[in-house]
Amino acid sequence: MALVDYESSDEEEEEEGLPRPDAHPSNTLKRKHDATENDLPPLPSKFHDLYASTTRLSTRDDPSLHGGRKRVTPHIQGNWPTHLYIEWYPSTTEHKALTNLISSIQPTLDASPSRIQSLLTSDLGAPLPLHISLSRTLGLSSAQKDDFVSALLTTMKSCKIRPFDTRISGLHWVPNYEKTRWFLVLRLERPREDGLNRLLAACNGVCEDFAQPKLYSSPKTAPKPNDGGSSRSRRPTARSGSSQGPALAAGEDASESFHVSIAWTLVPPSEGIIQCTQRKKDEAAFTAVQEIAVHIAEIKAKVGNIVTNVPLPQKAAEGKGLFGF
Repeated sequence: MALVDYESSDEEEEEEGLPRPDAHPSNTLKRKHDATENDLPPLPSKFHDLYASTTRLSTRDDPSLHGGRKRVTPHIQGNWPTHLYIEWYPSTTEHKALTNLISSIQPTLDASPSRIQSLLTSDLGAPLPLHISLSRTLGLSSAQKDDFVSALLTTMKSCKIRPFDTRISGLHWVPNYEKTRWFLVLRLERPREDGLNRLLAACNGVCEDFAQPKLYSSPKTAPKPNDGGSSRSRRPTARSGSSQGPALAAGEDASESFHVSIAWTLVPPSEGIIQCTQRKKDEAAFTAVQEIAVHIAEIKAKVGNIVTNVPLPQKAAEGKGLFGF
């Protein structure tokens, strides 16, 4: 059977602005790459939630599958592990600054039994989100989990905590509750209107209602300026008609506890490593990190492998009516 002889489509391709088949695309692709390299918008927060769970490799706790880490919260059949947190995806520039900071500490660790594990990237080199915890690891029953998320949504909707920024204020090593791992963490400064403390109070209130442990239950004494709260009630719920949101009890302030973990190790850091870390505060690697503004516009509730986004209410535009006119 003879092949059908079609007419050339070169003219149609030229009219439609398409490149000719014999044209070399490298220059066109390079121009497109250069134009968009620095202008790519961030992926939606919900996109990352689709990949929040990992494949289960074993039916029992096997530290060899997780870099030597051991499960600190025992699995109970029928319970749903739950965590409330803020998620932060550093930009390319911010990721580079954080990587440089970890790299500047690594030579000190090379001479010790510690082996630092970065939390910035996966084993394949893909950027990972960083977290600010607003709860401990909780254990909810099947009957509780939906009510818990509903209560959190209701609380956050009524507390009137607007989106805000915070910055890095310090660099420290801290252990987890069980002291099975030590983390290199960035301390966060107390933001305007005390947003982090108020978010913690709201989350702790919901946890308390469901008989779950509260996070940072032994806080420091709060400084008087910018308290953003009242001591009238120990229960941290939103006050009707208040724009300040949930109040902390008198003297409660967990500002020194809020942090972002950027690396970890199984071995307690030596005194030399701790001193080296403290000296970094006066060096350029840490100065670059201090310039980062962490924007907080939502919190997340992860129940099992299901992540629920809980956005902070946006401030209504001034001078507009009920329907935005």
